[in-house]
Amino acid sequence: MTGTPTPDTPGDVTQPLDGATEVTPDAGPGAETTSEKLEKSNRRFTTWRRQRAFGAGLLMILGGAVILTPAYLSLEISNIQIQISTLAGVSTLVIGILLIVCGLMTWFRGEGRILTGVAAMVLAIVALPQSNFGGFIIGTVLSLVGGAMALAWTPQSRDEARAEKKNRREEKVRSKEQKPGKGGSTTAVTAVAALAALTVGLGAHTPQASAQIPGLPELRLPTLPGQDGQAGQQVDPAAPSGTGATGGDATTAAPSTTPAAPSLQLPGLPELRLPEPTLPDGTALQQNIDGGLDALGVTVPGLNVEPPAPVQGLLPITGNTFTIKSDRTAMTPGMKLSVVTVDTLQGPKKAFRIDSDRTVLTNLRVQFPNGVPGLQDLGQDTLGAVTTLSGNFHIFVRKMTITAEVAGVDTGLPLTLDAEDLPDNIVRELSKLGLGLPDFLSGQTDILNGTMETYLVTSDVLEAPTNDIGPWQS
Repeated sequence: MTGTPTPDTPGDVTQPLDGATEVTPDAGPGAETTSEKLEKSNRRFTTWRRQRAFGAGLLMILGGAVILTPAYLSLEISNIQIQISTLAGVSTLVIGILLIVCGLMTWFRGEGRILTGVAAMVLAIVALPQSNFGGFIIGTVLSLVGGAMALAWTPQSRDEARAEKKNRREEKVRSKEQKPGKGGSTTAVTAVAALAALTVGLGAHTPQASAQIPGLPELRLPTLPGQDGQAGQQVDPAAPSGTGATGGDATTAAPSTTPAAPSLQLPGLPELRLPEPTLPDGTALQQNIDGGLDALGVTVPGLNVEPPAPVQGLLPITGNTFTIKSDRTAMTPGMKLSVVTVDTLQGPKKAFRIDSDRTVLTNLRVQFPNGVPGLQDLGQDTLGAVTTLSGNFHIFVRKMTITAEVAGVDTGLPLTLDAEDLPDNIVRELSKLGLGLPDFLSGQTDILNGTMETYLVTSDVLEAPTNDIGPWQS
């Protein structure tokens, strides 16, 4: 006879038991479930992520996006359009795109992580005066952390990779062993489960079926003696002296059967001491950069993070400052900014040190303090001419106010830096590094309307075509 199959037909089993895998009539023996596909994709992504500095690249991309967003994002609320207007649109676009490119290169070109990490840290610092305080500080922090993670990341060793691969194979074998059977096996499991449920139901409704639970032994706790060595007594505190709780003669209560709880003393928590933030040594970091760039066959002139070397033949520094002003200052090649502590006749002083091979100043004005109370200081004015200092140019500055111009675009944002405001521990850590801008970047960066309170300026050659000595105009 032929007819409509009943639900008990093996080919119609579509609802498995709890914990079993769904089986369809058309599924072949090698078919994969949705959970297995997702698990397989997750393993592939995890393997790909562990083979590169994924977190570093992600932070670089996020930093670039945060820097780009305020300058190019507009909101519309009730027909009112809100947009941040900024003069640093071009520099913001360039820095943001470069940070995103560094993040993508860290993902897909892991062998160049040293270059991308250093480039991201340099761009993050440049973004502070150029791109809305580096995306309101958030973009700069994300990019700096991402660059540091890229420099610190190391690839997985072969032994670790083999152990991980072996674990994945064992896990895959266990999952296959635990996987329920197909077709007839599922039907057999269903039949066994139904038979077991029927047997339990019949047993529950049988009058003769009864459970015998053995009695538990009585639990007796020992009595605790009092302070005088005798069993404790229970006395009503409201009764008068010499009487019991009922007002009769004083009676001794039965010994207490509840032991007193012992006093619990928790150990004291250890004192938590967080390590002080430290920066890597610039010399070791520069060796890693050179080794990575040489392996890639890449040369970046001017890129140098080593701490500055002492200046040979430096004259004694009095500790007093004089003011230098210029309408435009260009420092290239070999421009480098460092935070140092200089020895003066008045004691150690914190200062910013700027080095370059050649410095060109337009409309230079220099103050000459006479040190005599009541007398006006003198000043040297170049009357709009161009002054050039070349060969071992070094300047030590206590405080400076500058406005950066990148690729001919004026940021219009004056930035004031005071070395005396920096804490001692920050100066000690920053002295381990030097920020050497690459020549292609320093060649596109000028300082506008610079004012520097200077301890000392030194150079091999000074070319100042025009001079005018007169009262200093502050």
